[in-house]
Amino acid sequence: MESLKLARFMNIPLTVEVLVEGLRMPIRDILSLQVGSIVESGTSAGGNISVLAGHSLLGLGELSVSGSSVSVRMLRFEGDS
Repeated sequence: MESLKLARFMNIPLTVEVLVEGLRMPIRDILSLQVGSIVESGTSAGGNISVLAGHSLLGLGELSVSGSSVSVRMLRFEGDS
């Protein structure tokens, strides 16, 4: 019965966000950004990042780089021990 109640929600789109470590930049550096500028974060490949779904913490992931692709491998979901 519980799965039937959830079934109607399975196709509702939900925004998923990946939060890469924030950084501080002087205003002069922000104003000099252009299309194609590269802003380095403190997070490296293999670093843990937060994954949010609908603005709520879904869990922690690991940043992975393969060729020209960047992806996130889920390591732990919120509420897991």
